[in-house]
Amino acid sequence: MHPKEWIEYLNHKFDISRTIICYSIFTLSELWYRQELFKKYIDLFAIFPSAVLDGHESIFQKEINNYECKRKPNPIALAPFAINKSRLTSKQRLRYLIEKSDFITRTDYWTKGRQQILDGIVELKKNYPPKNDSYSKKEIEEFCLIASIDQIILRNSNFAKSVIEKGNNIDLELFPSVQSTSYIVFYKFYPDNRQPLQSDVFDILISSLLPYVDYFLTEGNLSSIIKITQKRHDVFCDLKTYSLKQIRKEMAM
Repeated sequence: MHPKEWIEYLNHKFDISRTIICYSIFTLSELWYRQELFKKYIDLFAIFPSAVLDGHESIFQKEINNYECKRKPNPIALAPFAINKSRLTSKQRLRYLIEKSDFITRTDYWTKGRQQILDGIVELKKNYPPKNDSYSKKEIEEFCLIASIDQIILRNSNFAKSVIEKGNNIDLELFPSVQSTSYIVFYKFYPDNRQPLQSDVFDILISSLLPYVDYFLTEGNLSSIIKITQKRHDVFCDLKTYSLKQIRKEMAM
């Protein structure tokens, strides 16, 4: 589909003049290995201002940095339209910023580690079976509570120790990225015997940014999981999700 058609649709659907189009660094990682798609990405996002959002680790670190002041972090990692390279065209500016960042050097690391991460998640599934035939809402929320706390301790034990030594509990409301990934992990792998895919790993990492956006465009499986989670739990309350299939159908009308 031509970039102009996407822009016309996005402008009609979301009012581009009032919306910052954002995308995950992990989306770029997937596109980088398919250069024909990466070129289309450059063609599309060089036309209007857009921003690259944090990865799951950088947004987590921002949440830690803002823990005491309880301020919601800014999730933008790169803003290509703000770079001061006046002699470059917008397309050159976008490519320049991406290629000069550490995104390219970390692409291999993220991609090659997916199967190991996936195997680790699937291996843990046997440790939390449902008490009956299916998981209750209480069981799901207990899983997400335990998983979120475990992740915070695992990823920054010094922070967790400093909170606990003061006699306090870790306030999970100040770690929306961690809570978000916990719910997505559960609904991706625990309710049924769906075959795990390597692409699930990037879905989980990308989901860390869901609490920081108003609209989310994604493939069908993740879109369905988000909508199920919204119906059953008090998470993603203000998020509007659209599947790519739904968008293509609307664009064809």
